[in-house]
Amino acid sequence: MKSLAIAIVVAISGCIFSPVSAQVTAGADVVSSYVWRGVLCSNGVNIQPTLSYVNNNFEVGAWGSVDQFGYREVDLYAGYSVGGLSLGVTDYFWTPGERYFSYKNDATPHLMEGTLGYTVSEEIPLSIAVSTVFYGDDKKADGSGDQNYSTYIELGYSWDILTAAIGMTPADGMYGDGYGGATGFAVCNMSLTAAKDIEISEKFSLPVMASLIVNPQAEDIHLVFGFSF
Repeated sequence: MKSLAIAIVVAISGCIFSPVSAQVTAGADVVSSYVWRGVLCSNGVNIQPTLSYVNNNFEVGAWGSVDQFGYREVDLYAGYSVGGLSLGVTDYFWTPGERYFSYKNDATPHLMEGTLGYTVSEEIPLSIAVSTVFYGDDKKADGSGDQNYSTYIELGYSWDILTAAIGMTPADGMYGDGYGGATGFAVCNMSLTAAKDIEISEKFSLPVMASLIVNPQAEDIHLVFGFSF
């Protein structure tokens, strides 16, 4: 999420949210490979730390991913949720070697994305999320320099320890067979994830997960294992 957006939202939260309910959390996931929306980002073991500040329904934070081969990603995000509705903005940065603080639209390595999500209820755990890149390094392939507005739509349903999801892009964008590769409408992500806590001792349980991910547009498949701490 864009630094300016975070500054604005942090200022607002300091004014209207109670500090009593605020908390800072930190954690990390370890995954056998990093697959994002059906696209393989890193084929090595990735450590993915998270640092977040939560106040009532508002959250800002940082999420990252790094592997042993030099892949590095740092994303900033801000979000607000009420009932089953959620709004968010994310600043993606995954191009090491580029200047991080370069935000000029025709030269920035950042991707700015807005997301609108809705979950029906706890009794009906059906969700939909629509995410669109509105600024940054997501330009049309025709060389015009115009914004591509890559959009990703995902439907999800959870029951017991399983979560099923299907993701698609409605038009030309960066999904499918790799960044810049999807042409027109494409189903780029079909996944089934199982997650549970494995009890190690009376005081400690280890959350683990396994995901089977298929990308029909790219004719690719992934099986990912991970755990959190």
